Amino acid sequence: MNKTEKEAVLDVFAGLLRSLMPVAFEYGISAGEASGAVRRSYIEALEARLREQNRPTTDSRLGIISGLPKADVSALREAMRVGAALSIRTAASLDQITSVLTVWQTNSNFSGAYGLAMDLDLAEMPGSPRRTFADLAEAACPGADKDSLLDELLAAGSVEVVDGTTVRCLSRSYVPRGADVTRIERMGRFLAVATGNFVHNLLRSESEPSYFERTVVSDDLLTENGRDQFLAMAAERGEELTTDLDTFLTGLLPAERATSGKKYGVGVYFFEEKTLGLPEVHGRTSGEDDSSDDRKTKTNDEIDVLNSVRRK
Repeated sequence: MNKTEKEAVLDVFAGLLRSLMPVAFEYGISAGEASGAVRRSYIEALEARLREQNRPTTDSRLGIISGLPKADVSALREAMRVGAALSIRTAASLDQITSVLTVWQTNSNFSGAYGLAMDLDLAEMPGSPRRTFADLAEAACPGADKDSLLDELLAAGSVEVVDGTTVRCLSRSYVPRGADVTRIERMGRFLAVATGNFVHNLLRSESEPSYFERTVVSDDLLTENGRDQFLAMAAERGEELTTDLDTFLTGLLPAERATSGKKYGVGVYFFEEKTLGLPEVHGRTSGEDDSSDDRKTKTNDEIDVLNSVRRK
């Protein structure tokens, strides 16, 4: 890789991180903490790559290759081990929730004509011809905690409970509301797979397939009204597309399914793109610290930009 390509890749890293800075400010994440997350990810990926090549993964070797002190590598690997179990549980929970919605819409035991999800009984009721939500949960993900699944779906607005006895499906999609841990980790998961698409296409060998990659961007700057019209169109058509793809996946023959390997998917996202390049810099043309500005600022006028009003 020549210098120009390396610098282009570093610009990609900077662009990804720049997009996440509003989130960092909102949750009080310092530059040091963000740097620590990058280093953990680097060591995690490096360790996995060495294992694939059947090479030693000692702290010393990881430190030499990464350019980090051995003590830092040891601390990073320990932090990774502590967080591994929680990450696995979170990913499984998300898969279970989406599986429930998919089965509800596609399995003939829980859906009617045109894939419309049937109303389900909240609990078993003598003489009721309907199945229960517990039946659905067991069919979609055996052994899962049905109460936790229902709580997550209710919180996301994907289902509602009618008259305290009936569970009704409102949406095929699971999009958690609010800035809670589930929503944040969902964001991280799908940002990662979207990035993985471009990485795959950039680095793939001739024998590997090219992953689908299409983008539509308005040629002109749009008004908010124009944006809203485009957003409505994208939401309608995007929902139709993902529903069709979901139905296709559930209809795949058993021979196409495996007990080990990888999952594959397609994501549809609406986005806005900045057109002015780097942010404008006001009143500062060098890297020098102008202490006179600090002296002019009163202490009670200071605003902690890493302390969101949301958490006060």
